[in-house]
Amino acid sequence: MNYKLIRMKRKSLTISVSSDGEVTVKAPLSTDASYIDDFIVRKLAWIEKKLAEYARRSAVLGGVTDYSQVMLDGVICGIAVSDRHKKVCIENGVVYIPVKYGERDARIRAVAAWYKRGAQTLLSERLGQISASIGLSYASFRLTNAKSKWGSCDSLCNIRLNWRLVMLDGALVDYVIVHELSHTVHHNHSADFWALVQKFCPDYKQRRKRLKTYTPLTAIYR
Repeated sequence: MNYKLIRMKRKSLTISVSSDGEVTVKAPLSTDASYIDDFIVRKLAWIEKKLAEYARRSAVLGGVTDYSQVMLDGVICGIAVSDRHKKVCIENGVVYIPVKYGERDARIRAVAAWYKRGAQTLLSERLGQISASIGLSYASFRLTNAKSKWGSCDSLCNIRLNWRLVMLDGALVDYVIVHELSHTVHHNHSADFWALVQKFCPDYKQRRKRLKTYTPLTAIYR
């Protein structure tokens, strides 16, 4: 198994598997190589589990995390640079990028801006619809660029939704919204909170589990 070894001033061995499947071992400067090998063998089952999770995510996310594809409403779409289009748009499952944004960094910025424009409308409308439907109100809404959270609700019932939610399918978007609206009643993750979530989203456990597959998406377009 390939892994990255980092020797540094520390007292113990640690091992990690990044979201892109890289295995890293951090070891004290004087640790014997054979001891490191034995440590890896002892942790092999855990490593294989994490690598399997990475493989599953890769199968679902395709080239989205390396910006060679985009995801919208749970569907992976190809990207094409076009001299016919004046702005980023989607047609027949292909996202067209104006040629002026053809360079990679410019393309990434243009796609991010396109996502955010769509998110402002879609998430605002969906939040309002679900709020009215289940009878839970909120004080305000805005998009957020959070690094690890899909949404949040503060003590004043201000709701923030990660703009990357537009990448996900509607069932997951609705779960996140129901989750945050439930926090307007219970500002915690108590049994009463989860009971309220379940009232409006009976299969929330399945959706919550599936949502974890998309965690790497919160790290892109930064």
